[in-house]
Amino acid sequence: MEYPRIPPRLAAGLDRVSGASWTRGPREALAELATVLAPSECVYCQCDDAVMCPACRGAFRAATLRPFAAQEGAEGLPLLPDGEPLPVTAAGVYAREVSAALLAFKNRQRIPLAGVLGPALAGSIRAAAQAHPGPLALVPVPSSRMARARRGYAPVDVLIRWISRRGLLPPGVAVVPALRVVRRPPWAVAEQKSRGRRARSSDAAEFVVRPGHPVSGAPVLLVDDVLTTGSTLARGYLGLLRAGACVQGAAVLAATAPPRGGERGPLPPAGGPTPDDTPGPGAGAAAR
Repeated sequence: MEYPRIPPRLAAGLDRVSGASWTRGPREALAELATVLAPSECVYCQCDDAVMCPACRGAFRAATLRPFAAQEGAEGLPLLPDGEPLPVTAAGVYAREVSAALLAFKNRQRIPLAGVLGPALAGSIRAAAQAHPGPLALVPVPSSRMARARRGYAPVDVLIRWISRRGLLPPGVAVVPALRVVRRPPWAVAEQKSRGRRARSSDAAEFVVRPGHPVSGAPVLLVDDVLTTGSTLARGYLGLLRAGACVQGAAVLAATAPPRGGERGPLPPAGGPTPDDTPGPGAGAAAR
């Protein structure tokens, strides 16, 4: 099933009201009441009364401050005509505060974490767009209907709306929700019996371009939350390629650490030392 969207004008009005100075007092009072009626805890250090405490939020910002090229080690990424893998820009390494925040946002309905994750994803999108001057169509990787029903929302869509409403997209970049998930019967994929349940389920889905969202000839930047093997971005790339789009690259919020011996190159001029990749709570890929 498809969930109804809030009309853009209503969403913009609610966003202005929520950020207005005259609502600060009532909002703070409601927040204090919420901590009494529904106590919360930091998703990383488990301290009380904060979905992410100031210390962990600061560590998250430090870990996602310098976007980097993350395609090395993602063996499932598609190869471009020049033989190089699809370039992917990540805001941070999927570990510690970053993985804890993403897992809580995706699987524990911690929607307020959009205010933590959104700026990091926006930074990754800006860094990826720097390499491709001119108009770009930002195409989010879609969630399946089953995942939407389980969570009640699509995490990438929520983050993209958060970024768009605050004017954090680079000039010339427009969001185009062109992709949707199409399920294929399991028997349509060869060699099913020799593969695990997760692999069979993954191969039983593909991405196709929605009717009414023409992308033929358009330069496209894919956007997703986590890069692991790159197979999800590969399906998005293939779906857009079939529709005639020119996929320039992808931007993600976090990428898993490369294999031992692998390297990640910095992105000039936004590059720099990679964030701390020490494994921490919640390490591992989040379920789509």
